[in-house]
Amino acid sequence: MTWKIHDLHDALFGVDSRKQAGEILKKLGGTKALLVCGPNINSLGYPEELIEILKDSGIETVLYVKEEGEPTGDMVNKGVEIARTKNIDAIVGLGGGSTMDTAKMIGKVLANDAKRAEDLLGGYTALNVGTKVFSPVLLLSTTAGTGSEVSWGLMCENTDTLKKTFSVHPATYAILDPLYYTTQPKEIIATCGMDSLAHSLESLCNSVAMPHPLADMYCREGIIASCKALLDNYNNPTDIEACSQMAYAAMIGGAAITLRKTNLGHAVSNQLVDYYHFSHGVAVSVGLMAQLMYNIEKDTVSSSLIAPCMNIEFPKDTDLKIVGQKIYDKVFNMQKIMGIKNMKELGVPEDFCDTIAENVSKDKKWAIVPNPPDFDYLRVVLHKIWNA
Repeated sequence: MTWKIHDLHDALFGVDSRKQAGEILKKLGGTKALLVCGPNINSLGYPEELIEILKDSGIETVLYVKEEGEPTGDMVNKGVEIARTKNIDAIVGLGGGSTMDTAKMIGKVLANDAKRAEDLLGGYTALNVGTKVFSPVLLLSTTAGTGSEVSWGLMCENTDTLKKTFSVHPATYAILDPLYYTTQPKEIIATCGMDSLAHSLESLCNSVAMPHPLADMYCREGIIASCKALLDNYNNPTDIEACSQMAYAAMIGGAAITLRKTNLGHAVSNQLVDYYHFSHGVAVSVGLMAQLMYNIEKDTVSSSLIAPCMNIEFPKDTDLKIVGQKIYDKVFNMQKIMGIKNMKELGVPEDFCDTIAENVSKDKKWAIVPNPPDFDYLRVVLHKIWNA
């Protein structure tokens, strides 16, 4: 067995750590930064404060408020145009996963002197297209979900194909200030928290096919932290300890999927995003339930690995299908407490379950994640959870 120790970039974690952004970016060589954020974060006044923090370190800032929603080639291309026109030499992403992925993709287009983002969005089988890295890219996370601040991966819709597409570009440095997380709406806490849990859990489901002891450690830590803090954070959004725990869980999950990728849950969620344009967190919440329902019958080994991280104890002779059901029930109850919707409640027709299964069977994801599911049984699972 061989496994890679990934050299993840530096990160700063803690209350008020955002105040060191200017000092950090200056040491990294930044003098004129493109600050990328979304309209919701902009309305909270965070960019205005950050611009002053950067100014105090002698860094000029150009603000780019992207459109709300998941990253698209058009969003990236607008940012690239601004960056080239204004001669920026640093990128700062302030927001959730969609903003951070947009910032990373802007950096990738600039570094590789591409005309458009679409030139570099070939998906899983074209990850060697555009390998040059832009630096510095400083990411400040405001939602505890994707872990994009430490993950090398990113997702961006290819505007030519209208498909959510995987690509790779690292940041240079990340700042995780739990105070940013205290203003998240409860529905964002819920769905981003499910994304955080899904990253660690799905990556753990790859343990047998993709052995990696370090990834195992990250996965276990991420599941434990998410299950420990998510409901506390949801019930008390301004609880700084719960926010800190969820920020940690998201960061660990991002590290896990950089080492060993996601599983079928994210493959399912991408279909919901492509066809219905749900937020990533909403779609992943559905995909996670498909993953756990699938595991009950088809991946009992993963259930045995996940259960201890959720304080689900079982003797050695226990039927692991029962263990898988307990895991499913635990996450199901968490979602219901937080008001997360199933596919029927989201307005997805039941026959779309067949479309998901068919498209997932053709997903190029399985070229790099060598444990594709039983697609016929996945179809059964999707119909089961459609109105669960």
